[in-house]
Amino acid sequence: MAQKYQRILVGVDGSRPSKRAAEKAIAVAQRNHAELVIAAVMSGGRYVGLGTTEVGFGYVDQQVMDEARQEFSDIVENYRQKAEAAGVKNVTTSVYYGHAKVDLARTLPQEFDIDLIMLGATGSNVVERMMMGSTASYVVTNAVCDVLVVRTDNHNRANKIKVSQLG
Repeated sequence: MAQKYQRILVGVDGSRPSKRAAEKAIAVAQRNHAELVIAAVMSGGRYVGLGTTEVGFGYVDQQVMDEARQEFSDIVENYRQKAEAAGVKNVTTSVYYGHAKVDLARTLPQEFDIDLIMLGATGSNVVERMMMGSTASYVVTNAVCDVLVVRTDNHNRANKIKVSQLG
């Protein structure tokens, strides 16, 4: 029996791998006549100490958070428009404040009754992956449903990595 996915979650963060995942998720949702949830998860740790206000260690400037939320809102809205233009009938967007790994693996799939999560292979930078492990790796290990890690574009062409990017 072939699996027909009904509710697909794609996590986006503005990176090239998440763009590929979003584009493939739109195509899969369209082919399966599935609902598509496009989500960005804002993690507070990225914004600690940023901004013009000098209150002390661990302070998160509200203006910085508002700007980041607007940026993520614009990203998910752009993908919503692309999905609808491609013929996806039911598209939901979410800009979520929390912990990307846990929320993409468990919280959002349970909230939206997701049966497939699609993510880019990597979204964080090399230092973050070394220190914390990649979000995709965590989601694959801990997800409550199937996970598809996207490594290629819609034509199944792999991302060409320059030798200078490896070191």
